Parts: sequence; structure tokens; C-alpha cells
Amino acid sequence: MKNTLTMHLGMIIVGIIASMLLITSFATYNTAYDELYKAAGIEAYGCANITTGLIQADDVKKLIAGDTSTIDKVSEQLNWTTAHKDIFETQYIIDLDGKLLAMDDNLKEDGFKAGDQFYIDKDAIAMLVEMQHSTYSEAYEFAGLERLSGYAPIFEDHDPSKDIIAISVIDFDASIVTDRTWDVVSGGILISLIPLMLASLITLYLIRRKTKPLSALIAHAGEIAKGNLTVKDTHFTSKDEVGDLSRTLNTLASNLRDIIGTIQKTSVQLTDNVENNSISLNEMKDAIHQVSTNMSETVASVSDGTITAERSSNILQNLAQGLQNSKDRADTTVINSKTTMNTAEEGLTRASEISRDMDKIKSASIETSETIGRLNEATTKIQQITSSISAIAAQTNLLALNASIEAARAGEHGKGFAVVAEEVRKLAEQSNTEVEQVETIIKDITESIKLVVDSTEESTKLIETGSSTVLQTSQSLSDISTAVAKTVKEISMISDMTTTEADNSKQVVVLINQLTESIKEIEQVTTSISAATEQTTASIDEIANRSSETNDIAHQLNQIVGKFKL
Repeated sequence: MKNTLTMHLGMIIVGIIASMLLITSFATYNTAYDELYKAAGIEAYGCANITTGLIQADDVKKLIAGDTSTIDKVSEQLNWTTAHKDIFETQYIIDLDGKLLAMDDNLKEDGFKAGDQFYIDKDAIAMLVEMQHSTYSEAYEFAGLERLSGYAPIFEDHDPSKDIIAISVIDFDASIVTDRTWDVVSGGILISLIPLMLASLITLYLIRRKTKPLSALIAHAGEIAKGNLTVKDTHFTSKDEVGDLSRTLNTLASNLRDIIGTIQKTSVQLTDNVENNSISLNEMKDAIHQVSTNMSETVASVSDGTITAERSSNILQNLAQGLQNSKDRADTTVINSKTTMNTAEEGLTRASEISRDMDKIKSASIETSETIGRLNEATTKIQQITSSISAIAAQTNLLALNASIEAARAGEHGKGFAVVAEEVRKLAEQSNTEVEQVETIIKDITESIKLVVDSTEESTKLIETGSSTVLQTSQSLSDISTAVAKTVKEISMISDMTTTEADNSKQVVVLINQLTESIKEIEQVTTSISAATEQTTASIDEIANRSSETNDIAHQLNQIVGKFKL
């Protein structure tokens, strides 16, 4: 344990020191690289700027114009630079767009020729054109080489006040900067490893020395962890963390002795109490279970009572409604009976009037019969008279005939008498004809009178029968009126009794509804009590289970406490 802690602390501290050294070395390397890169760039564009004086401006103009007659001359001048400076890879001249105008032999060996496009750092070229002085590029890789290019302007007629017509470029191998940087910083880094190793060894020694007292404390804590509280207290008087840990462990052991002793006593008492509680809870559980059963039966009985009360309420409501309907019908019957009684009384009055009218009709019929009798007698007399007239007419006709015969015998003197006799004959014939017509009329009148007599006699009989019927109808209407009046009285009594019964039924319905609501409230209360009883039973079961768990915990606690030695 202590070796691991020592190694861990040592590795942490050594790692921190190594990280600091690594960060410092990295910063030193970057700083040196930047400075060396800057120096290489300055050297490159410085040499490029110096060598521009060796090149004739007219030769450059010809190359720009496409005249290659001077290209070999310019190339020889460029070869002179790379021949005298080994660190330079190549030198060449380009126009402002990067097209090769002339180059040294090194670049030719790489396969380049005049007119080829070469890579340029556009930002560096833009600054060169704008600022009118030399500069260098960022490191880039082109044609299989990581390059650093120094750019120097070639002015027209080498006059800085005139335009730049071309650029002299010297390429520097950028990897040389990395090599030179490493050469500069590697020695310092290697030297700094020595104090790192020395500091690591010293750190491990100091940590080992500081962690050595922890072994005794760890062993002491191990005994306490095993339950051995009889171990003696440690004695480290140092005022650092080790001393504090020693005193803390001593206090911990003392407190554990007190706590474990108390727990031992408490666990025994707890076990006894839990066992007693378990017995009491089981008895309480049985009692509450019996109460729950009784309450369930009570709930069922109350529920049945509620249903019965609701049915009784419905039946009484229907009865009350039936009584109300009977009362309404009785009231309607009373009204109809009164109407019938009034109608019967009106019929009785009308029957009396009809009876009186029948008496008048009977009297008129008798008078008519008597009148017809007298008319019949007059008709008989007329028949007798017509018979006499007919006999007279026949005799007159005979006399007229005799007179005609006598007038014919008289000759001329008898013509006037013959005329009279003829007129008398005609009058007799006319009288005979009219008498026959009168007889026919009298015969018709006689037959009509006979019919009238028969009808009158029949009407008289019918009138007598009608009078009897009217009397009977009057008596019946009188009896009906009396019976209806009696019925109206009885129905009114029934209506009053029905009204009373309907009111009583409504009161009974109200009382039964109140009883039903009370039974429902009792049912709800009983259900709540039953639910509460079941919940109490469940709670007691849960308490019993927890009591059992507590008993198990108490036994476990006894077992755990038994592992400690006091």
C-alpha cells in the first residue's frame, strides 16, 4: 500500500516536472525555429538582393520580351551564387506572375525550363510589389522539396524609383531550419534531464520517508476494521497530517468501543421488543380481520337495504303517480258527470215540452180527423147531387132528342124549336160530361180523404205511442239525473279520498327517500370503515413484515456486533 502510494505520488510529481520541462522545451524550440526561419529568410532575400547587381537590367528586359539570346549569360551569373553558397538550393528569375525567365543548372536538372510556371507566395509577392523591398515566403513544398524562398525586386535600370520588372528568387531548403533549430535546443534539453532525474529521486525519497509512519497507522486501522477494538492507541506526536490521522484513529477507536457496547445492549433489548411486538401485531391482525369480515357483511346488508328502499321508493312513487292519475280521472269524471246531469235535466225539460207538443198535435189530429169526417160527408152529398144532375142531364138529353124528333115532324115551323132542342141537348151532354168529371174528382177526393183518414188514424196511434215514450223518456232522464247526481257526489268523495291518499303517498315517498339517503350514508360510512379496516390490516401486515425485518436486522446487528472485541 505504501509503495503504491509512494510510487503514485512520485509519478505525479515527476510527471508534473517532466510536463513543465516538455512545455519549456517546446516553447524554446518554437522560439528558436521562428528566429532561425526569419534569419534564413533574411539571408535568402539578402543574397538575392545582392546578386541582382550582377545581372544586367537590359538582359532581363530581353528575357521578358521573349529574347533568349542572353539566357545562358544570366544562368551563368545565377550559377555563381549557388556555387558559392552551399545552403542555397537554387536561384532563378521570374516575372511578377511566377513565370520562369532564367534559372541555374540545379533547377534545370529538376526539369524546369524558361516559360514554365513556378510556385510563388502570392502574399509575399503582393507585399514586395507594394512595399518595394525584399521579403521571404512561408515554407512550402514544391517539386519534391520543402522550400523557403527569398524574393528580391529587379527594378528597371536598377533604379528603385522605377517599376519592378522581375523578381530574383533564391530557394532555401526549409528542413535545414528544423535541423539547425534542433541543434540549438537539443543540448539544453539533454542537460535539463539531469536535474529532472535528480529531483525525481529526491522526491521519491522524501515521499517514502513521509509515508513510512502511515504503515503503522494503516495496520492500526486494519485491526479496527477487523473488529479488534482492543488494540492500543498509536503515539505519533508530529503536528502534521500524520499526527492528526493518528489522533483521529485513536478517537475513532474509542468512539467505536462506546458505540458498539451500546449497540450490543440495545440490539438484545430490540430483539426482545420486536418479538413481543410481533405477537401483539398478530393478535391485533386477527381481531381486525374479524372486524373487517363483520364490516363486509354489514356493508352487504346495508347495500341490500339500500336497494330494497330504492325499490320501495319507486313503487310508492308509481303508486302516488297512479293515485294522482286516478284523482285527475275522478275530477274529469265529475266534470263529465255534471255535464251529463245538466244534459239529462235539459233533456227532461225538452221531454216535458215535447209531451205538451204531442198533446197539442194529438188534439190537432183529432180535430183534423173530425174535419175530414165532415169533408167525407160533404163529398157523399156532392156525389148524391151529381147523381141527380146526371139523371136530370140524361132525361134532358132524352127530352131534347124527343123535341128534335117533334121539331123535325113540325117541319118549317119546328126549326126554331129544333134549334132550342139542339142547344138543350148540347147543354145536357155538356152537363153530363161535367158531372162525369165532377164524379171523377169526387172519387179522387174520396180516395184522398180515405188515405188522410188512414194516415190520421195512424198518426194518432203514433202520437199516443210517442206521448207514452216521451213520458217514459222523461222518467228515464229524471232517473238518470238522480243517479248522475248521486254518482257525482260519490266520485267527489272518491276524489277527495284519492287526493288525501296521494298526499300521504308523497309524504311516505319523501320519508322513504330520506331513509334511502340515510341508508346510503350508512353504507358509505360502513364502506369507509371497511376500507379503513382493510387499510389498517394492510398497515398491520406491513408493520408485521417490517417488524420481522427489524427482527432479522436485530439478529444481523447482534452478529455484526459480535464480531467486535471490546
